Amino acid sequence: MSILSSAILSIEILSSAVIFGYCVAGFAVFLQGRDRLRTQILVANGTLLGMNLKLVGALLKTIELQTWNQLALFVVIFALKTVIKKVFLRQNLISTKQVS
Repeated sequence: MSILSSAILSIEILSSAVIFGYCVAGFAVFLQGRDRLRTQILVANGTLLGMNLKLVGALLKTIELQTWNQLALFVVIFALKTVIKKVFLRQNLISTKQVS
């Protein structure tokens, strides 16, 4: 296994661990009876961070792009990250307006 492949695999594992960790932290905050908004923001931030790391992994894979399928996978990951970020930002904006 090449160094690049090892780095990509490490980043993929780290990004999944980050998303999982933030979800567990959000669940812990929710169980403590704190604000639901804080839980949503925590999970959203973790998901965005994890998606950014996944995007880095996908970018590293583009160094080895050899097929249209690999290019399509990168485009799908980038589009998902963008859509999720917009949804979370909109939800956060709506939630903060409701609190005010």
